Amino acid sequence: MAKANSKKNNNTLYIWIAVAVVVVVAIIVAIVMATRNNGDNSGDTGNTSVSASEFSNVDTTIEFGDYEGMEDLSRSIQNGEATGKIVKIDGVVSHPAVSYSVVESSEDGTTKIGTQFIIEGAAEADYPKDKAHVVITGKIVEKEPLYYVIKTLPEYVEVK
Repeated sequence: MAKANSKKNNNTLYIWIAVAVVVVVAIIVAIVMATRNNGDNSGDTGNTSVSASEFSNVDTTIEFGDYEGMEDLSRSIQNGEATGKIVKIDGVVSHPAVSYSVVESSEDGTTKIGTQFIIEGAAEADYPKDKAHVVITGKIVEKEPLYYVIKTLPEYVEVK
């Protein structure tokens, strides 16, 4: 009987160790995420800032509902071909978690495609609400290696 209790105690100890490891990993992940995003959705875009003077010459315009145009733009963004380009997108805000995207829906409404945007200097409360119809003009920048976003200024986010 003593052997059975000893085995049970060892199993309980292993379970508590596993729980402690999971908790420590969760805390580390939370700290890393908090320091990366700092709660203001501005993201870490390095020294890449934007200025209003850049937005006068738009390279690509995506009209509301132009799913194929957004798909082409997204493909060129993912391939790094659009970096530095100025885009103007008439779309809908998607805010499912911590980031904001401007999206277009397919004609039948079954699929959506979009790109994350960051409003330079804006706090969470300054962003348009989820599902808001917006026109965003901004610059494609590399947020992290091989991760691109549209960076804009508050005056270039028009809620319709």
